[in-house]
Amino acid sequence: MRKKQLKFVSIPDAMEEIENTLLMQSELIKRQEIEPLLRQLENFQIRKDTKKVHPLDFVSRDGLWIKYQGKEKFYYGSDLVEFFLDLLSSKPAETISKVYSEIEWVKARVAKHPKTGVAGLRVETEMEKFKCVRCGHCCLDLSDAYQTSVPETDLKRWKREQRFDILDWVGPFEGMDEIWISPKTGEYVNRCPWLRKLPKKSEYICRIHETKPEKCRNFPKSKRHALDNGCKGFPAD
Repeated sequence: MRKKQLKFVSIPDAMEEIENTLLMQSELIKRQEIEPLLRQLENFQIRKDTKKVHPLDFVSRDGLWIKYQGKEKFYYGSDLVEFFLDLLSSKPAETISKVYSEIEWVKARVAKHPKTGVAGLRVETEMEKFKCVRCGHCCLDLSDAYQTSVPETDLKRWKREQRFDILDWVGPFEGMDEIWISPKTGEYVNRCPWLRKLPKKSEYICRIHETKPEKCRNFPKSKRHALDNGCKGFPAD
């Protein structure tokens, strides 16, 4: 049996993780996950609904009517997430721990950092279950894996290593360094250019594995991230 992977997250970092996970979901999933949690946090009058918020909307928004401080308002998408997080931030650490467990699909409990004594959450990440099966899914099918920005640390490393072959595929966009941009067309590619399929196998390898971008090295970021993105290296419960 593999040793459990644990991590400590501060309360602000836990709130940020919850926010990032919720913002990645569709409007429907946001509403489905947030509604029962809101009912646990406060005795709100809540009703779910779909409506066209703006006159020029082509689609109806999926959200919640929430009566709060005597006023009823329709919340959807990022506004619903923001309302929920504002409310959650006023709750004790024990409540944040329960919500974190619900949203991130892991076990978390309130604890103090072993060195600093700062209050936060001790999380059983379950990342010990992850094992890359080299299926190529993230590099072939997830656009945010091959159409994304890279940090300065990646660029400095590639320059230091004189990997100009990699730097040729990096392009500026709105102040960010974006990958992967075709040197020939100046456009984003629709799959990672460094991925190669092994002969007579349904497996792939990364040709720049030893110096691949930080985002690739850190994929998947969490159990929830893996399962949301259909990662075959993480077993579904």
